[in-house]
Amino acid sequence: MNDKEISMQNMILASTPKMVDKIQTAIIVAGGLGTRLRPLTENTPKPLLPIRGKPIIEHVIRNLKRYGITNIIISIGYKAELVQEYFGDGKGLGVSISYILETEPLGTGGAVKLASKELKEPFVLVWGDNLMDVNFSKMEQEYFSAQVPLIMALTPREDVENFGVAKLENNKIITFVEKPKREEAPSNLINAGAFILDPSCLSLLPEGVSSIEKDCFEKLAPQGKIAAHIHKGQWFPTDTLEKYHRANSFFDPEINIMGKKVIIADVDDTICESCKVISPEMTEQISKLIKHGYQFAFISGTKSQDLQEMISSKLKEKHHLLATTGTHYSIVNENSVNVIYNHSFTPEEKEEIATAFKQLISQYQIKSLTTEEDQLQDRESQITLSAIGRHAPSELKAAYDPDGAKRKEWIGYLRNLLGDSKYDIKIGGTTSIDITRKGLDKEWGIKAFAQYHNIPLDNVLFFGDKLHPEGNDFPATKIVDCIAVQSPKDTLQQLRTIELLTVISLTERPWGTFEQFTANAISTVKILEVKPQQRLSLQSHQHREELWVALDDGVIAEINGVKRYLKKGEKVVVPREARHRLSSESEQIRVLEIAFGNFDENDITRYEDDFGRI
Repeated sequence: MNDKEISMQNMILASTPKMVDKIQTAIIVAGGLGTRLRPLTENTPKPLLPIRGKPIIEHVIRNLKRYGITNIIISIGYKAELVQEYFGDGKGLGVSISYILETEPLGTGGAVKLASKELKEPFVLVWGDNLMDVNFSKMEQEYFSAQVPLIMALTPREDVENFGVAKLENNKIITFVEKPKREEAPSNLINAGAFILDPSCLSLLPEGVSSIEKDCFEKLAPQGKIAAHIHKGQWFPTDTLEKYHRANSFFDPEINIMGKKVIIADVDDTICESCKVISPEMTEQISKLIKHGYQFAFISGTKSQDLQEMISSKLKEKHHLLATTGTHYSIVNENSVNVIYNHSFTPEEKEEIATAFKQLISQYQIKSLTTEEDQLQDRESQITLSAIGRHAPSELKAAYDPDGAKRKEWIGYLRNLLGDSKYDIKIGGTTSIDITRKGLDKEWGIKAFAQYHNIPLDNVLFFGDKLHPEGNDFPATKIVDCIAVQSPKDTLQQLRTIELLTVISLTERPWGTFEQFTANAISTVKILEVKPQQRLSLQSHQHREELWVALDDGVIAEINGVKRYLKKGEKVVVPREARHRLSSESEQIRVLEIAFGNFDENDITRYEDDFGRI
């Protein structure tokens, strides 16, 4: 280190962050090539890859906005014009977005230094490929309280052997240990990719290419100049295909449920068990929501006649059937079926596709466990091969091709016969391959339905059990908010959650906002108070569910291991059997609890309790 570098470091070490009323600026670094995400990034830059209906980076922006950070600077490189075209100046999201173009790779340090050159006050820095629900208000409070130039969000991980692990002293990061053995790790905390820093820190970086981790963080840490903010909420990196798939399955984005009045759902394994009729419980729950004013549409590769048997034979309220991936649309009201549009194959197209499928069946000796008609199905605008038969036993179907390897090979064979220009050939349900005209998928089906009724896509909520990038529900993630489910039971609980969130209705009265509680169920209402640094019992209920309404800022609601920081007025549902508790870190807080079902101490299972009740 030369004399100039030593002088610069001493100046930074002696400084304290400049106090401001509120940090409002964030830099999002999103310029990578996304090589480990290919082939997904061959035509789409990594920041625009969809997760639950929105691009990765949009989730990052929305979380920043939630905490009042609305001046966004995005550092981009690869296919930058697509990101700029998508977000523009940010007004559509209620923020202001500017762009810094990285014309050549500069490393994390060079990119941040270039993007921050006009900044004079502390700012937030986040990596654009990490999905997380960091509480930036709390992080900001800790930053100014610590009187250091930089604070770093850390998140706990079990698999510390895959990361650099922080070593802490008095809540200050003093070093990182790279990929230690679990038994030798100094902690279980890793860099979450979110920071607040004073611009003076960046003077440590050389001009041009640099690493902010090595050239800045590693110099400040031994001097005790990096404070730690412990983030125990959601954290999903998306820098590899495996991690991206996992984020698609498990990331739980903040969705404005109250703004959703149209619910579109996949059918098999989402609303019904595969090829089965909708259950009485699901029918009753959907009927309730329709009576509350929701519209329901069901989208599936299944043909209309089968959908009517699975759904409409039991559900008597008005609903919409988007059969064969939305190409055949009907409105059903009681026993009346009104076909709105139908985009079917021509006889020549059907013959061409059926011939290719028959050659495939012969080549690979694919044996149906049911009938030939059940194996190869004409669904008007979609021809489907269900390898062992659509109505084969569910357990045999689940075990037949669980990783899709067989069908990927078969798709290659079909493409050699049919080419790539005319048809989409893709994996469908558990054992199926679907062939449609080019571009007909659930994204198309949802768009066509929404356009027909002039429904804004922001008003639509989609449920599906195959939202991962290779699943047939994945196209929906590109255009609407999505909720991933594993089974009809899971969907039923999610729909019940939506119902509970609507039992408190808001209306404006001359003296202000009036909240009215309505529910046709046995219920108890109480206000819970939690003292600073206190946590209530970690518990679950077998027979009742709860709706929590935060009456103060700073409420920490923990449900099934995921913590959410609630602002005053925010609501969250605690499902039956979910492990849950309330806590507070620095303020006394109050929560309105509405519990549905008989209150009985015997219904409570406690797992942790600071009051000696275990």
